[in-house]
Amino acid sequence: MRTRRWIVLVGLLAIVAAGCSSSDDGGGEESTDAGDTTEETSDATEADADDAADEGDDATDDSGDDAADGGDAGSVPDAPDFGVDSDTIRIGWLGDVTGPTAAAQGFNLEGAEAAVAYLNEQGGVLGRELELAVQDDQYNPETMATNFAAITSDNPVLSIIQCGNCVSLLPQFASTGIPLISPPQTVDAQLEVPNVYNNLAHYGDEADVAVAYIAEKVGSIEDANVAVVHLEVPSGAEWNAYIEQTLEEQGGNYLGAMTINIGAPDYTGVVTQLAQMRNNDDLNYVAFHGAPETGLGMISEMVTQGLTDVPMVGIHGLVGATIFQEGPPEAAELLAGAHSFLSPMDDCEMCATIRDFVAGTEWEDAAIETNFADGWHEVLIAAEAMERAAADAGELSWETMNAALTSAPFDTGGLTCEVDWTSGNQSLCAAVFEWNGDFMEPAKPFEEYTGDIDGEYGAGG
Repeated sequence: MRTRRWIVLVGLLAIVAAGCSSSDDGGGEESTDAGDTTEETSDATEADADDAADEGDDATDDSGDDAADGGDAGSVPDAPDFGVDSDTIRIGWLGDVTGPTAAAQGFNLEGAEAAVAYLNEQGGVLGRELELAVQDDQYNPETMATNFAAITSDNPVLSIIQCGNCVSLLPQFASTGIPLISPPQTVDAQLEVPNVYNNLAHYGDEADVAVAYIAEKVGSIEDANVAVVHLEVPSGAEWNAYIEQTLEEQGGNYLGAMTINIGAPDYTGVVTQLAQMRNNDDLNYVAFHGAPETGLGMISEMVTQGLTDVPMVGIHGLVGATIFQEGPPEAAELLAGAHSFLSPMDDCEMCATIRDFVAGTEWEDAAIETNFADGWHEVLIAAEAMERAAADAGELSWETMNAALTSAPFDTGGLTCEVDWTSGNQSLCAAVFEWNGDFMEPAKPFEEYTGDIDGEYGAGG
């Protein structure tokens, strides 16, 4: 059964009770629980609140109006259990830095690092320097769980702005309540955890705009004969389910799916099957789920085998400049992908800010990528939420950050659509991106795809 827009929180209880055993791109072991890291802090906070109440209005008068106005470092008390010290505020980044999926996640990290440097150059946040705590999981499920425990209890952070393989950690996010801002994909299970804030379109939304793009390219949806190729992981199966569902609802033809083993991809075998489907079933489009390296492998093999009359559109993993810079020239005509962020090379207010800041720095080359913009944006969202929390609550904690993240929409400077988590934890923003010879740009503006996105989820199981 499909649910409308926001999956009810009953599913959250099921996640916490049963746990998740697989990561987005192939984690297969059950993650350990990070434990009740907030109990001691909650008791301390409650005691502080009682003390303040006993002191009456004098305590409020002593604090002044700075906290209500956002204030400076002195207006927000230290909270070491949440990564807030007298001179620093720590935020966390969890993902693959040196493992097999680092190529897909590295640009996000570089964008986050650049944004932290940018904010610190402006004076930091609330008078404190922002610190990015990076945990490399090397795409290992056991390491993911260990890193989560370290970043929430051993050396805690105020929020996590990335979790590259976070599906297996959803029970821990749910039980601790630590905010997670923008994991690098959005699957059904993430919508059930309210403190996971998604600003990449859900796979169902990406499937909606991909199918609309296919229909436009082939002439009409009735003429669309589509096969799915996806990584042999749960999120790939979810992408396949949404493509099949959308095609069937709109009158297109779903021809079946093939999988790619991420550890030992057989591009030759998959493309050979696609060629047979073209000859026997009039295949005219492929809907692809994969990372940049698998997209590059697929498109290169398609050109090698002469399958250049069957283009491919896919998830945000295909919106990577490296595919077109390193791949065959034919890739520019054969390949497109759905994403929620503009490249910083595009025309927007925040795009210009990024370009100006990274010029001549170590991040200049990476700033061409849409995932760089995503990483940058996550940090700026976190910083704005800190300022809101200081103004509204006068303190920084996981609880006040969650309240701030859901209190009002966020202006994105044009990098993506307005982000609004006031009524749910999703961003209904997606467009199909094409290579223009210099960077990836949307085939149509985000707003022109709005009518294609139905906001319905649950097909992935």
